[in-house]
Amino acid sequence: MQNRFSKLASLLFVLLLALSASGWAQDITKGSITGIVHDASGAVVSSAKVSLTSPFGDRTTTTNSAGEFTFANLNPGSGYGLNVELTGFTPARVGNITVGVNRTTTQDIVLQVSTAVQTVEVTAAATTTIDLATTTIGADISESLYKNVPVGRNISSIVNMAPGVTDSVGAGAANPSINGASGLENQYIINGANVTDPGFGGFGTFTRVFGSLGTGINFDFIQEVQVKSGGFEAQYGQALGGVVNVLTKSGTNTYHGSVYGYFEPRNFEAERPDANPLLENVSTRLVNQGRYDFGGDLGGYLLKDKVFWYGGFNPQYAYSYRSAPPPFGNSSLGEIWMWRGGW
Repeated sequence: MQNRFSKLASLLFVLLLALSASGWAQDITKGSITGIVHDASGAVVSSAKVSLTSPFGDRTTTTNSAGEFTFANLNPGSGYGLNVELTGFTPARVGNITVGVNRTTTQDIVLQVSTAVQTVEVTAAATTTIDLATTTIGADISESLYKNVPVGRNISSIVNMAPGVTDSVGAGAANPSINGASGLENQYIINGANVTDPGFGGFGTFTRVFGSLGTGINFDFIQEVQVKSGGFEAQYGQALGGVVNVLTKSGTNTYHGSVYGYFEPRNFEAERPDANPLLENVSTRLVNQGRYDFGGDLGGYLLKDKVFWYGGFNPQYAYSYRSAPPPFGNSSLGEIWMWRGGW
């Protein structure tokens, strides 16, 4: 009995250590804001009250003896603001701060000696500075960028926007070559979970016959994609190429949603030429194609500042219209269509 109790106590101790270690570590699906508070002479200001406002709730901390403050494990996105107060100084505010996935945003603040009841407010957007806490080479691609440039409505098109990423040819468009490695040497993470195919190294499920079978993440559900092409931290392993870190959208303290639709009817497509008369071995002709992509999403909160929810529905359909060459008997069937859909 005593031996069994000792084993149970040891197991509980190990679990507590694991939970403590996870609490100390920065979640790779989150970001952070850090900075130093100075006075007008450049001296650091300690014990200043720093308040963080955001769509996900508010937080408060104080600067340490070096004037530093940090807010860790923040949901990536825009709408963050900082308020700094200390007796004898004019309160300062900075708004429009954007937090990137798995990145540290640095925002230093200067306090002016108070001469009257007033507040210094920085109305311009906080500038994005170099993250000095990491040695990673790559790119952070947010929704504000890929929704405003002409890219395909799939996650592969977003990844290919990063420098050092190119088509790997043999591994398919879903598995690009990053920094010169093959398309099956990358690591793929979605919301902190490793979704790399354990057998082949592809993005999601991968087979020899059909290639990539997808990841289940629709284009409009993506909030930010981080591509690490080199120098990534020791916490990432099993990758000779690059690391693709994908974060999906979440709810906030306000309800928000959208309805969208993208249609490419075959009637809007120009006539495709028939190359069969020029070929010695004729083949099935692709006459037209049509695509339909529509859906909606909605997000909000269950408990304000604590529990959020987000959901969406995005069916996609693709049609191809083909005809057999005249020498074959089934050419009498005329045009036939093939359907492919997804959710």
